[in-house]
Amino acid sequence: MEMDIRTVVGGPLDVNTYVVGPEGGEECVLIDPGAEVTSVQEAVGGRKAVAVLLTHAHFDHMLFAAPWLERGARLYVHELDAPALKNPGLNLSGVINETLVLPDADVLLHEGDTVREAGLTFAVLHTPGHTPGGVCYAADNVLFCGDTLFYRSYGRVDLPGGDMREMQASLARLMKLDGAVIAYPGHGMKTKIAWERGINA
Repeated sequence: MEMDIRTVVGGPLDVNTYVVGPEGGEECVLIDPGAEVTSVQEAVGGRKAVAVLLTHAHFDHMLFAAPWLERGARLYVHELDAPALKNPGLNLSGVINETLVLPDADVLLHEGDTVREAGLTFAVLHTPGHTPGGVCYAADNVLFCGDTLFYRSYGRVDLPGGDMREMQASLARLMKLDGAVIAYPGHGMKTKIAWERGINA
């Protein structure tokens, strides 16, 4: 099945929101809805957004999640990042003078879980380092990697819950994936695992 991946850049920190669904399908999922609703809605089109998948619970990746949840989308987050959904000190929304609080997640994720939504199947990889509950979503030859891996870089470890040792271990794990895997990060351009080997090893 071909995957339809649309990238919408928005929010105060230019986050990548991914609208992902099967080609020609009637449903899709939103990964890190930090871009404005009107822009994301254009990418969603006539489909129904059935799930919000968070790679981690920083404000810029979930700033506009609430409207989609109110329309019935299910919320997924790793168990270790769940407290940040309701804690502005942990989700860092004070940076933009906001107090961001989201409802409880519908599903708390763990290493090795499988997410099945909108006709797609994602494997959950727990990749802490940027946050304790950071995850990547893997499907076929693509990886939605949040703020763990960037093009020729990686996520910050100097924020609350960040840990350089955990980040190094997470990056080492990702570098073992097939080199052809395309990585879709939380910010900036997409990359390939093969391109990152030797830089993030």
